[in-house]
Amino acid sequence: MGIHVARFRAGGEVRWGWVRQEQVVPIPGRYESLAEFLEKGAARARVMAAGNEGEAIALAEVELLAPVTSPCNVVCQGQNYRSHMLEVGQDPDAKDFNQFFRKASSSLASSTEDIVKPERVRMLDYEIELGLIIGRRISGPVRVAREGLHEFVAGIVMGNDLSARDLQLAEGQWHKAKSFRTFCPVGPYVYLLDAEDCARLMDLRLELSVNGEPRQDASTSEMIYPPEETLTELSEVMDLFPGDLVLTGTPSGVAAGRNMSKLARQVGKVISVFLSDKTLAKLILKQGNTAGYLKAGDVLRASISSRDGVIHLGTQENRIVTRAAGERVREEREARAKVG
Repeated sequence: MGIHVARFRAGGEVRWGWVRQEQVVPIPGRYESLAEFLEKGAARARVMAAGNEGEAIALAEVELLAPVTSPCNVVCQGQNYRSHMLEVGQDPDAKDFNQFFRKASSSLASSTEDIVKPERVRMLDYEIELGLIIGRRISGPVRVAREGLHEFVAGIVMGNDLSARDLQLAEGQWHKAKSFRTFCPVGPYVYLLDAEDCARLMDLRLELSVNGEPRQDASTSEMIYPPEETLTELSEVMDLFPGDLVLTGTPSGVAAGRNMSKLARQVGKVISVFLSDKTLAKLILKQGNTAGYLKAGDVLRASISSRDGVIHLGTQENRIVTRAAGERVREEREARAKVG
């Protein structure tokens, strides 16, 4: 059985530890990045967890940090859940390619960090996603099987692909719209995979709420392209390295989808035809309805877990703030980093 690990700050030091209930047990050694931890600390974490070794610290007494560290590749899948494609007027049965894009690794944030909403962004959207942590270098085509996924994926993590929909749709620039700083909160935990965990990955529950209102609630079983197919295809395209992050798409319930449903009611009919990306963009932008999109003061809460409770990637709770508040957050973050 795999274990949960966390990156945290305590007493001015940044450490890694394995998580048991509401405690974290520090792992000996200093690991500057997720890649270094996977190489030098993960095996030690497993031994300690198996023997229930180490002196624990209450999670309430530490600051949980983003377990995915920059710089790294952050590769994302677009429209990889059937329900999400349907809610935005796309036909999942007609999809014949795996859609990839990138987020800047500088968008990484912790599970509790404030998300900074740029002033020019009017349609800030959320997307809870399961993230795959690459565990070994992939420098050429490989064939990945479901039962052998743990040979390539060291662990899994929760992510949120925050998106400036108005920029994404008006300019067609996904990278810009999704790469603002703090637009990729991850963690709090990485679950280190074992072979028996691979079957659980396609039956994880993803939940996200905004100010306590449930918005997304779905299963990874909805994925159109599962992780093994995605990594097989990615290996033909690019090199991947330990510590890289692959986000696997989001289910229905995003603000853009909610507004498409409202648009259908306003025009007095159900949108029964599937739309091109260009037509979809024009409809949403013309509507100009920002209801459901995130605004300053909103609180996002998200979790991913398995039915049997073996896997629980923790809980994210992030508040949306304005740029002015975000600048203070950045200054505080840099000051803490210098101390640590």
